[in-house]
Amino acid sequence: MIVLQLLWVVLLATVLILLSTAPGLRRNHPYAWWCLIGYPVAVVRVRVTWRRLTTNLGLAVAKRPGRALLGDMVVRGDPLRAVPPRLGIPKLRRGGLDVAVRLHPGQVPEHFVSAVEALTHAWRAHAVRVFSDERGFVTLSALAWDPLRAPVVPYQLKQRVLRAVVGLLEDGRAWVIDFRRAPHWLIVGATRSGKSTLIASLVKELAPQRVALFGIDLKGGMELSLFEDRLSALASTWSSPDSGSDPTSASASPPCAPSWPGASAAG
Repeated sequence: MIVLQLLWVVLLATVLILLSTAPGLRRNHPYAWWCLIGYPVAVVRVRVTWRRLTTNLGLAVAKRPGRALLGDMVVRGDPLRAVPPRLGIPKLRRGGLDVAVRLHPGQVPEHFVSAVEALTHAWRAHAVRVFSDERGFVTLSALAWDPLRAPVVPYQLKQRVLRAVVGLLEDGRAWVIDFRRAPHWLIVGATRSGKSTLIASLVKELAPQRVALFGIDLKGGMELSLFEDRLSALASTWSSPDSGSDPTSASASPPCAPSWPGASAAG
């Protein structure tokens, strides 16, 4: 009996400490606040509001049809207790949570896409995204705040050849470019839109790998000369103001040593 009382006192003291430090913790250490306070509260809110939300949004389905035969007449009505789609266990993620939902027969992900505004307000989230990676299921991803407002270095996945983590997406997930899945990329955009930054991130991520990187710079080396030591070879346009040569003529720098550890250049 005394042990239970001590456990109750410790639990109550822990809750009081968390509540008293919550504002400062959220301001100075938002990810710690989310794991300790925000995520448990969000899980309770998701569970409590799920049935009412799906009923009001028309996502809950009745087990019985909404009409029945009574003598010679067909009677129609609304179901008294509709069954909501089955909700999975909300999974903790960095600055948010993911929860899988099993679709009723006849439902498609677009039904949930049209309901994201209602889900965002009901769960008091910054945004709710809908993904569908498996037939018959959708994943609702709730964000606690805008991940691009104060971006952090994304979690580094296990390094694989020809895969690079170059930034964050708007849903807080790591932006991964995998050249084995999509070997051809065309990077276009307006001035100061981040094209050079993306190329720099790619070079930084790919240079330590066992790959050969070749650069072709049509700006006289202005873009890629900074990474010459990390490239296997660099070709760039170059012309001297006094030589009168064609400004479009190209000159290639000699290949440097391979960029992977343990390799040596041929003498």
